[in-house]
Amino acid sequence: MSNYAVEDYDEMIEAGIKVLPSINQIEINPFLYRQNTINYFQQKGVVMQSYRSLRDGKAFEDPTLMKVAKKYGKSTAQILGRWCVQKGCVYIPKSVKKERMEENALVFDFELSDDEMKELDGLTTSDAIEKFKGLYRKCGE
Repeated sequence: MSNYAVEDYDEMIEAGIKVLPSINQIEINPFLYRQNTINYFQQKGVVMQSYRSLRDGKAFEDPTLMKVAKKYGKSTAQILGRWCVQKGCVYIPKSVKKERMEENALVFDFELSDDEMKELDGLTTSDAIEKFKGLYRKCGE
């Protein structure tokens, strides 16, 4: 599946679909962290796969990311990737540059603390959620 919300999945179940999808690809990053959606699908055994894990590079200068990256001697992209992995999501970053591909893969040699994970979770604002809801509603009309 791609971009399925809880309601979409429930609708499939109600429609009597016999073979349910095993992966749902949605935008997952600390700036659009839909915890309830991710938890719901993971509890159903659906693997969550992230797209826009790196926010198209638009968050690399975020002060919170930069602070955590400095602590670990990592790039902000690697912090975003590690956050995604620690959330139990499949992390497949997009890049066409070999050096960035190599950098993006180096997210398994460190672990963010619980406090750092919570701090990064907090980067999702209510405005971001409302904007997402508005876009989603437009798609459904």
